[in-house]
Amino acid sequence: MLFLTKFPKRNAWGKRFLIGEYLNNIWQSGLDLLFPSPALCSICGRKLSIGALLGLCQSCLEHMPWVGAVFCQLCGRPLAIRQRPSGEARCSDCTRTQHFFVRNRAIGIYTGSLKEQIQELKYRYNRQLGIDLGQIMGLVAKHRQWVPKTAHLLAVPLYAERLRQRGYNQAELLLDGLQDFLQVPALEPGTVIRRSATGASSHLGPRARRANLQGVFQVPRPGQVAGKVLCVIDDIYTTGATLDELTRTLLQAGAQEVYGLTLSIAVDEQDLLGHGPSFD
Repeated sequence: MLFLTKFPKRNAWGKRFLIGEYLNNIWQSGLDLLFPSPALCSICGRKLSIGALLGLCQSCLEHMPWVGAVFCQLCGRPLAIRQRPSGEARCSDCTRTQHFFVRNRAIGIYTGSLKEQIQELKYRYNRQLGIDLGQIMGLVAKHRQWVPKTAHLLAVPLYAERLRQRGYNQAELLLDGLQDFLQVPALEPGTVIRRSATGASSHLGPRARRANLQGVFQVPRPGQVAGKVLCVIDDIYTTGATLDELTRTLLQAGAQEVYGLTLSIAVDEQDLLGHGPSFD
């Protein structure tokens, strides 16, 4: 009988503890809503100011190797000249290459801190960083009116096996962040597929890169792109081989025209200009 009389008391204490824990969780949730934890810069971890629109702090933004106002009018590569170029200015690569796309624009130069952040995004599984960098793309593209108002966005697809290994497509993360500032519709993943892995191509020259990519993309249902103006989103523009091959595939499927918007662009060391961001 002694055991039976004590058991309900212990059970009552357990119930009181559970109720107390439940009420405490509600109280903590209310505090979090009233006084949320400060957001942190996804690069350096500094606290962001209250109401910050971007996930990167001012210091990290200032250290980004931005593409300035002087760039190739085809691929967006910075030009090693001081004066503002005419509307027909071309880099040396674009003077000898016939592109399928209308034009590409890049936000920053693939060097320094931006190169480190792209590697962090692609190989260290920092998904939030991809969204935050995409927001920068959207903000700059909006100010410079780089994306046609009639365009649909399209992320460069990954090969299925690589997508399974990484768990995400970095270009799709950039696109998600971009849409926070640039309200342009996007085509669904799978609209274009990558039929095979091409492997690392950093050691290949421009012609070899293009040969390596030939026939790698496919549009399973051409009706999804037919008649559309498309803007392809990617993390880096090197020689333009990927954007050109994807554009060729899209045009064959009936797309009206194709533009490119990349987070970064590769430039020879002697061509780096060190311009700050410019929104004119």
